[in-house]
Amino acid sequence: MEKFAERYPQFYEKIRDFPDFSLEPGLMDDELEAIEKRLDYKIGNDLKELFKIAATVKMNGLSIKARELGPIVMPSSEALVIGEFYLYHPGDRLLMLPDDPAVYYLEQRNGAITKLANNLPDFFNLTLPRFL
Repeated sequence: MEKFAERYPQFYEKIRDFPDFSLEPGLMDDELEAIEKRLDYKIGNDLKELFKIAATVKMNGLSIKARELGPIVMPSSEALVIGEFYLYHPGDRLLMLPDDPAVYYLEQRNGAITKLANNLPDFFNLTLPRFL
């Protein structure tokens, strides 16, 4: 929890007392490599750093789990679904693209994709605290 709090201090300050917030221990490099191989996808540095700290970040309305990463099911898309974020509707997704550190939001109902943050630290420290 300490490393997570150091990397994402603004987010952690807001949620540290939330009873439903939980983290699972981080992954080792070989575990991350196995996930990359399974997905045939190079995970970006920000996401790798998160998963080395915590394999799962979970609370009401937000879920990011390394072992549940998967490709988005859209023709000709290389987006990776990194988790769920219920900004507008349950089931909406968080996405990242290869060689792009930005975090995107996919509304399942209409397929709209919106950029939420320039990178994962900004997503946790600047974007998420506005919604809490």
